[in-house]
This record gives sequence, structure tokens and C-alpha cells, in this order.
Amino acid sequence: MVKFPMEFEVEAKALSGIQSPWTSQADSLPPIPCAIPPEFMGPGGGYSPEDLFALSVVNCMIATFKVYAEKSKVSFQAVRAKAELTVDKFATEAGFGMTHIEITFQIDGAQDKEKAKKTMETAIKDCAVGNSIKSGKTFHILV
Repeated sequence: MVKFPMEFEVEAKALSGIQSPWTSQADSLPPIPCAIPPEFMGPGGGYSPEDLFALSVVNCMIATFKVYAEKSKVSFQAVRAKAELTVDKFATEAGFGMTHIEITFQIDGAQDKEKAKKTMETAIKDCAVGNSIKSGKTFHILV
């Protein structure tokens, strides 16, 4: 049984300078390399905040789908996702941010394609990360 509230802790440490990469990590997992992307005058070569944002949405939806599929006995071989994140100026506010994310899911080897698609639709609707963002969202499910 899931108990709320849940808490997750992550860490990051960065040295001074726009060209200086840094590392981030959660719990005792291996650190991941992070860097400012070239689009923001950084060196690239590491996960950017924008990469991590898109990955968090994709991974939350995949994790939710996997839990729901197991509970509903929806068998599949693999699920893949590709996200395209748009960073743009806000139309009604000053500044810029993540304005839209478009995600395509591919579910391979599903025995019941319609049930797999409905399970993914429910996972998208229930994803905690997806429900926490204000940017536009578009989803495609291929089975």
C-alpha cells in the first residue's frame, strides 16, 4: 500500500563558471553529469535542466504504466518514449520556460493492444510529475 506524503531527496554540487559542469545524484545512486546546454551559452556534454525535466515526465509516465500494467495483467515486451520539449517565451508573462512537451510512446509486443493503450492513457492521466507541470502537453500512443 502506498502511503502519502512521500519525500525524495536529491543533491547537486557545482563550481563557479558557466563552462563548469557539475554532478547531481539521488540517494546513493551514481552521480550523473550535468552542464548548461549550448543553447544557453554553456558547454553541453551533460544533462541539462531541460533534459532532466523532460526525462522526469517520461520516466514518471513509464513507471506509472509499468505499475498499472502489472496490476491489470497487461503483458508487453517493451515500452519506449520520445519527448520533444519546447522552451519559449511566455505569451502572457515576462520571461521564458518550458511551454510544451510532446511525448510519443511505443508499446511493443502487447497481447491486448487496446487494453495496453487504455492503460497508458490512465498512466498519463495519473502521472504525478505530469500533473505537476503547467506547460502544454501532447501525447501519442503507438501499440
